[in-house]
Amino acid sequence: MPALEEIELTRLKGVGAKLVEVLAKLDIFSLQDLLFHLPFRYEDRTTRIPLAKFRVGQHGLFDAQVVGARVVQGRRRSLEVTVRDQGGQVTLRFFHFSAAQAKQLSSGTLLRAFGEARLGRNGMEFYHPEYQLIKEGEALKSPDTLTPIYPLTDGIQQPRLRSLCNQALQWLDRCSVQDLLPAPVLHKLQLPELKEALRYLHQPPLDADQQALFEGRHPCQRRLIFEELLAHHLSLLQLRRKLRAHPALPCP
Repeated sequence: MPALEEIELTRLKGVGAKLVEVLAKLDIFSLQDLLFHLPFRYEDRTTRIPLAKFRVGQHGLFDAQVVGARVVQGRRRSLEVTVRDQGGQVTLRFFHFSAAQAKQLSSGTLLRAFGEARLGRNGMEFYHPEYQLIKEGEALKSPDTLTPIYPLTDGIQQPRLRSLCNQALQWLDRCSVQDLLPAPVLHKLQLPELKEALRYLHQPPLDADQQALFEGRHPCQRRLIFEELLAHHLSLLQLRRKLRAHPALPCP
């Protein structure tokens, strides 16, 4: 069984040399690095909100239909997409977009989007919301876990990194993962095994204690924190032992 840290990122679907360079900016060089690149918060994307009920600063999920799209030339060039549901109308604004995206978001297109409501030039706006197109007659499946939000860098967005982490999780049962904490210690401290902790933190269930996760108090987080502190402590002990093996010259 191969070790997780030996599996190259290019074994994942859609990862080439360019994306490997982008992930290196996040200190991700292997599947193990990817799985230890943990979310810093989570979002519940299971409940859709009518557009008329959004308030400024609120994050939420909504279904809507595109009624118009245009490229606006101003201080910052942007793609302005007007969408509507049965009770309201808002603007989706993209400052970084491609011609293909502009063509994709044509009038009549149905989509499901998630973002933060802001007050813009046209009233309520969503800047760079994550979205999925809905084909006619298609019912999008709601997620069965909380949606993780990861630290990012230029060149990669949340959906892409989320997809890579989901692929990496599938390797957990096929690879050996070194668990540094002995079973008696885990039992005494009521902490989960490493594989269980990693799975939970990347895909927490909908009923997870979000407050505990946000504050770093969840047992799965405590398990990784304890291991990191223990490794740090042991490395200091090892360094001290090496120093003591070379006594200093006597001083008269």
